[in-house]
Amino acid sequence: MAPLAAFTMAWVLFAYTRHSIQAAKLNAKLAREQNQQQQHHQQHHQQDGVYRDRRHSDK
Repeated sequence: MAPLAAFTMAWVLFAYTRHSIQAAKLNAKLAREQNQQQQHHQQHHQQDGVYRDRRHSDK
């Protein structure tokens, strides 16, 4: 009975570890994508502001 319990615990630990690593990778990927979108959004707003400033200074 002890070998079966040891094997079961090892399998549960392996499955938990694998799941945790995959979840961490997915979270890191999503965070990276979100940061890239925020940077793109900020750059776009900065460019719009420069364009508006130029347009108003020409008047």
